[in-house]
Order: sequence, then C-alpha cells, then structure tokens
Amino acid sequence: MRKVAALLFFAVVAAVAVLGLVSCHEDSDEEVAVGVAFPLTGVSEGLGGNMKKGVELAVEEINASALLGGMDLRLVFEDTEGTPDGAERAFRKLLGEDAVSAVIGPWSSSSTRRIAPLVNESNVVAISPTSAASPSGITAPGDFIFRTSLTVDKMVPEGVKETKGALKYSKAATIVNIDDAFSMSSNDKVLEELAKCPDVEVVEEQSFSRAKNDSLPDLTEQLRAIRDSGADVIFVSALSPGRQGVIVKAREMGITVPLIVIGLTETDVAEAEKVLRGATEGVIAVTNWVDDSTPRSVDFVGKYKAKYEEDPDAYSARSYASTQILAAAIVRASTASPEDIRAALQMIGPESALDDTIFGKFYFDENGDGVYSPVVRIVRGGKFEALQ
Repeated sequence: MRKVAALLFFAVVAAVAVLGLVSCHEDSDEEVAVGVAFPLTGVSEGLGGNMKKGVELAVEEINASALLGGMDLRLVFEDTEGTPDGAERAFRKLLGEDAVSAVIGPWSSSSTRRIAPLVNESNVVAISPTSAASPSGITAPGDFIFRTSLTVDKMVPEGVKETKGALKYSKAATIVNIDDAFSMSSNDKVLEELAKCPDVEVVEEQSFSRAKNDSLPDLTEQLRAIRDSGADVIFVSALSPGRQGVIVKAREMGITVPLIVIGLTETDVAEAEKVLRGATEGVIAVTNWVDDSTPRSVDFVGKYKAKYEEDPDAYSARSYASTQILAAAIVRASTASPEDIRAALQMIGPESALDDTIFGKFYFDENGDGVYSPVVRIVRGGKFEALQ
C-alpha cells in the first residue's frame, strides 16, 4: 500500500508541475525560507549566475501554481565565492542567522565535502545540483546531504562503455586537475573502468594543478607527453575552466585524437570556441544533461529562453530540477520541518521515482545521490549530437 501511495503521490506532483492543480496547504500563507549558496563572485560567478536563474525560474513557477497551496518559497541567497571557505561562511549564515528550512547548493564537490559535517550537525537538508565526485566523505545513508547531479560513479562506466564501442580504441591517456575532489574522483573512476577492458592500455597519465580561483597553468609539457605516447583517446577530468583549457591547448598543439571529457557542458563548448574556433569539433561529452535529452528538457529550455532571452546551460538546468525536486519533497512532507523534508527526499527511491523531470526518471540512491541515465554525445559544429 505504501508503494502504491508513493507512486500516486509523485504522479500527482509531476502533473502539478505542469498544470498547477493541487493544493496541500489551502489555508496557509506560510513562507518557506530556502537558502541558495552559489558562487556569485569570483572565477565561477558566471556559472553561479546561471544556477541562480534556474532556481528563480523554478520558484516562480512553483509559487504561481497551487503546488504548495498557500505556502510560497522565499529564496535567501548567499555567495560561496567559488571556494570551500566561502561555502562554509555562506552555510553558517544560512543555517544560523537565516534559519532556512533547506539549502540548494553548493556548487563544487570540494565545497560540498567541506560543508557536509556542518549540514549534518544542523539537521537541515542541503541539495547540491552540481557536485559529482564519488560519495566518500560527502554523502552517506541517513545524512542531510543530497545531490541531484549524477556522480562520476554513475557517469564514467557508461561513458567508457559507449565510447569504447563507438571508437574501438586500444590506447588511452588521461589528464586530471589534482586540486579538486570531482576531478580526482573522476580520473580514479576512469582508470578503474579502463582496467576492466583487457584490450585497452593506459599509455600515459598526466596531471596539472589549478586551484579554483587560479589561472590555468601551461599544459604544454603534459600534452606533449600524451601526444608522444601514441594514445588513441584522451580522457579529461577537470572543472569547467580547466577542461576548456585542455581542449584549446590540445588543439593548438595539433592533437587531433578524440578528447573524452567528463562533465562537459554546452557552456564549456561555447567558451572554448570563443578562444579557438573549431577546438571542440569531435570532442565527446560524458555528462548529466543536454537540452534535448528529454521532453521536459525541451519544455524547460523554452521557458528559460522566454524569461531570460538566452539558452540555459547544464548548471541552470540542474539547479531548476533540484528546486522542483525539493518542492515535491515539501509537498510530501506537508511541513517545512527540515527532518520531514529529509524523510520525504529519502522516499524518492527506485520504487517511487519521479518519472517526469528534465532528467527523465529520477530517484535517489541509498546515499542520497541522484540516479538517472547519463548522456554521451559528440560535438559537431558547436552542438551536441548523438555518438554513432
């Protein structure tokens, strides 16, 4: 009976998101304070600004509908400055002075790892739309940390499988930024998956060091070693500025073998193309979301463009989806209590998945990390296309 009730509930939530037909607190005029902790200044402020737009669009839709009845979501923004230290400052204010019921953020896995103990001590839910490092040290069963982004544990195996089938490579190289949790765990997972392929040899492993607000170092030495190794493909594990830099430098050096980039986004493609036209041609993305990946994605893109007169990116999309998922949990909880919101999020499991998100079918695993289908695409003419 509980399974049936949960399935019915989430079917209703999906309908409400489109039609606005349900009220769970008809006589309430309560505001639910939701913190938002994104990088609004610093080197990642552009990404943070897009994430902010995604959240604001979702809240505008939620508050205009009958989804929460008389309740409205009220956003409280804090700037993480794109660093773990900044994230900790932002979360201390949101969880203390601002007394929010939940927080959407932070952006990076390093920042999410930093604030995890604070969030769990405070017993307030935090949902990161974009943290994708392996769960160790970040999420665990029963905690208050949730992540809607696919982690590398879920993206990389599918990426290796699909690219191996399409490209038939036998020699691979890797390059990783050693200064952030996502990149290191991504690279570790790539090496683990390649080791399972008896006909693939890892012929070169290279790394570079770039802290979040530092400029990209010269990559000539690393990429020369990879070029001279005879690798058929290069796996790239880095955050946005780093992976854009690797793509551009590799093409400048005449490296033409496919670059397989974990977490590549449309924004990465556009920024790399500004620096060197044609640099991203043939680059392969193993990622969470692209704008035509589901019917709901297409619908979201239309709404976003109508409001902001620009295309959304993967960061705004995942932030939009995270806000919608949080709202679904608040409906289920019928209260703004952080403990009840956590319990409702935990109920979004394999047997009570949300079937109509921009990711398609979505649920949380036992650690509180999102589960849905990864996307593997190739860049042609600056756009993502199916990998044949």
